Amino acid sequence: MKVAMFISSKYGLQCYKAVEKMEGIEMVGILTTPLHFTLRYERNKTKEMQNAIYEDVVKESLEKKTQIYITDKANSEDSINMIQKWKPDLIIVSGWYHIISGKVLAIPEKGVIGLHASLLPRYRGGAPLAWQIIRGEKESGITLFYIGQGVDTGDIIGQKKVLIAKEDDIGTLYEKVGEAGIELLTEYVPQIANNCAPRNKQIDIDKYSVYPQRKESDGRIDWLLEPVDIYNFVRAQTRPYPGAFSTYKGVKVFIWKCKAAKTEGSHDIAGTIIDIWEKHPVISVGRQGGAVILMDYSLETDDESIEMKKGERLM
Repeated sequence: MKVAMFISSKYGLQCYKAVEKMEGIEMVGILTTPLHFTLRYERNKTKEMQNAIYEDVVKESLEKKTQIYITDKANSEDSINMIQKWKPDLIIVSGWYHIISGKVLAIPEKGVIGLHASLLPRYRGGAPLAWQIIRGEKESGITLFYIGQGVDTGDIIGQKKVLIAKEDDIGTLYEKVGEAGIELLTEYVPQIANNCAPRNKQIDIDKYSVYPQRKESDGRIDWLLEPVDIYNFVRAQTRPYPGAFSTYKGVKVFIWKCKAAKTEGSHDIAGTIIDIWEKHPVISVGRQGGAVILMDYSLETDDESIEMKKGERLM
């Protein structure tokens, strides 16, 4: 079976390597973005992005003698002409940020498939893992599905559940879900080649919301949230993501890790530093009293004299 892949993330490259070595697979082309490209995620809104695997993909294409096409316009006439020349039976999309047009979807006889980091139809849309952690979910997963014109509405090929442990953060959950996604590709791509893969329509799709992509500004912490909600908010956006943040005396503070404080409760204004515990600030949070301890944080300043002190407030 001839396969082309659209990839522009480290996970996309992992998927490529898993598929490329499968028996009976001929990798006919890789479509990837330039090193720097602009992502349009909402009407009239853009975000400057960097293709973290640009050099690795170029190297892979040279070593494997696989054709590579570099573009941030996958739906352009030139891109479509190139994909048509590859004559793929199947296109696999993983770690790809752009919408795929109907003209591209119509090229491969066996369709276009992709991975989505949720148990569809739950958490369709952007940043599914971050949203699931923020909302306190105990279970996540990944879905291999046929990509269509809707937002993650295509027929499901297979799914794998992944538990979200209390200590998981976006990095550890990404790894677990990613491994499950590789397992799905390994199981079902050969079945697609042999025309025996499952294909199930999504049920009750209208019952579930479509989640937006998250912007860096969405990471500001609301100190009126309860301790568990702030804990979830922080771990959903910690490294390697931009991080949850607040400000202290006009300086941006990134909070990478926190935990609920064992306290009888605080009635200070939310965001107030009520104590310093072994160099870790303890912050008053919630509407009924509560606190979190900042276990790992950094200030966006070169001024080493700025130090968080009891009685001051994060905004």
